Amino acid sequence: MNLKFPFWLIALLLLSIACEKEQQEEPLPKYSLFLTASDGGSVSTEGGLYTEGEKVTITAIPDRGYIFLGWEGVEDLDASIEVIMSRSLTLKANFQLDVKVFNENIPHIVEDLVDSSGYILAIENGLKTCYLIDHKGTKKKTWTFDLNLGQDAELAPDGSLFGLFKVTNENFGFGGQSGLIRQVSPSGEVIWEYLISNENEITHHDLELMPNGNLLVLIWYRIAKEETAALGYLSENDLFVEKVIEINPSNSEIVWEWNSWDHIVQEVTPDHYTYGDPGELRNKIDLFYNYQSTYHEFIARGDIMHANGITYLAEQDLIAMSINFYNEVWFIDHSTTTQQAKGSSGGRLGRGGDLVYRFGNPATYKETVNKVFDFNHHPSFVAKDGKLHLLILNNNKTEERSKAMEFELPEITNTTPIGAIPKLVFEYANEDMFFPRIGGAVRLPNGNTLICEGDFGYWEVNSAGQLLWKYDGQGTSFWRGLFYPKESSAIKSLGL
Repeated sequence: MNLKFPFWLIALLLLSIACEKEQQEEPLPKYSLFLTASDGGSVSTEGGLYTEGEKVTITAIPDRGYIFLGWEGVEDLDASIEVIMSRSLTLKANFQLDVKVFNENIPHIVEDLVDSSGYILAIENGLKTCYLIDHKGTKKKTWTFDLNLGQDAELAPDGSLFGLFKVTNENFGFGGQSGLIRQVSPSGEVIWEYLISNENEITHHDLELMPNGNLLVLIWYRIAKEETAALGYLSENDLFVEKVIEINPSNSEIVWEWNSWDHIVQEVTPDHYTYGDPGELRNKIDLFYNYQSTYHEFIARGDIMHANGITYLAEQDLIAMSINFYNEVWFIDHSTTTQQAKGSSGGRLGRGGDLVYRFGNPATYKETVNKVFDFNHHPSFVAKDGKLHLLILNNNKTEERSKAMEFELPEITNTTPIGAIPKLVFEYANEDMFFPRIGGAVRLPNGNTLICEGDFGYWEVNSAGQLLWKYDGQGTSFWRGLFYPKESSAIKSLGL
């Protein structure tokens, strides 16, 4: 029997079979790909949802100064990989700083991230040498002297070097004394010198070259024990307090001076003009803060303050000093005359020579808040985001772990309260970086920080606290390290 079906029925039947087959086929699964990267790099894709069997190419891209280490999630060391999606994956690209070793002096360097725009003036501690080095440890220029440094040296725009040098003076026996200021030509000739070394005064530790060409210099100044006894301060030795002078090298004239003795306060002898409460008169210096203290051996011998660093801010005509045995930084107004600097009025801020700000150790004005510093060196001003910062090295003797610390200062005016604690905005410490004496820190043009560890050498770190460079002095002790850009007048004048 010959059966015939209508065309439309055949088509309907075929369509039904096709739909049934389509309904029986399941779609391919999809899998998630999660991608992350450690600090120091990125990946070429953000990841996402992929169909089973789909191929995905991923590339790890290191930032400048970093290298690719490998992946977490797959066993592959290639920076560019191809994965075939068969399951959900979580991958992480790992990077690390591209650290190299040049030689025994440079055991650690990240060449792409160090500030190679200048040279470091490496000042050997109390010896007869200082030199400019680059980041490979190459000595670009060396000065050798006939006298020992005591301690600081700085380059002038004309390429000459100002330094403090040690002379014999049996009236002073504290570490850091010098007595002689010299200007040395690029060829090593002494072209100017000035002696401040006698029974009552001696230069020590630090000098600061000002924009006008003058020098600020720290001086120990003798106060007879009979005078201190009249205030109730009984000692077998005379006291040696801090004095600052500004000297003009062109004519050897002292054009300004400030003496800490003019600004002391004491609460032992009521009938003396210095009598008062240090907790209330915070712009004054408490004479008795270190009375009979064993904090340092020099205190019993009369060195009760021990300034070791001075810096100058021309824009505000301010001086900051590191006062080691008070664990403080003192700020004074340089816009005063010498006569005004003896009193408590006059100058841009109207306070004369009294302290216009101080911080580091609230106990010096009878507050019980914990002190910030435990021996400190080398303050320097840093301008950042329109605000004034101060960078300093905290030797941190008790904890045996030195710190480079940067503080955002309050605006310093005639009403700035003493007790306004500055904000800590940067700190670098390392378990391998400690020396209880000397050292310093400076901010470099690219934002890195150069740290001098006195018994080792130099460290360079970035704002994230990553170590980028170390200079090992191989047993040499360093007072400080200063940075001079290649484009600076000093370096150009030296022909480097």
